[in-house]
Amino acid sequence: METVQTDDRLLVARLQQGDAGAIEEIVEKYKRQVFAFIVRMVDEHETAEDLFQETWLRVVRSARSFRGDAKISTWLFQIALNLCRDHIRKIGKTVMVPLEEAEPLTCEPGVDPIRMLEANEVRRMVNELPVKMREVVVLRFFHDLDDREIAETIGCPVGTVKTRYHRAIKMLSKKWDLRTRAMRREEE
Repeated sequence: METVQTDDRLLVARLQQGDAGAIEEIVEKYKRQVFAFIVRMVDEHETAEDLFQETWLRVVRSARSFRGDAKISTWLFQIALNLCRDHIRKIGKTVMVPLEEAEPLTCEPGVDPIRMLEANEVRRMVNELPVKMREVVVLRFFHDLDDREIAETIGCPVGTVKTRYHRAIKMLSKKWDLRTRAMRREEE
């Protein structure tokens, strides 16, 4: 099993010894990845901010339990994932934001509005996946984790990760095909 990099190992050791500067360094190093992951899982910026803060509180509280047999990023994703799962369970399902409340599209030159709309549609489709499939898709495509890292993060065998991934891709492909056919019918 791969061990964490030396810098990360030293950071965690400092955190475990109560060095307040260590958490600041860990947050600085991983905040973008962790926040992006949370946003993609809950698809609600305000909730993501709350879960992001809670993630770092749990990191501090559970620092002594980090054994160092996985990457620190895997450990951080596990903590964030558990919080996201708890939140999703609590609300029962993902709440879709009405178009009027969604973030406005950009008018920046060079941004293709069609591709932007398609990206929003893909994000919506990913958010409609069952949570366990969504976890795998988000970690693979948005955070570039391999099957083994995903398995460590979500706490299941690599075979389960592969199965969830293939089922998710199949579901997304089917949804995309249905969307494409519906758009063609509208154009006719």
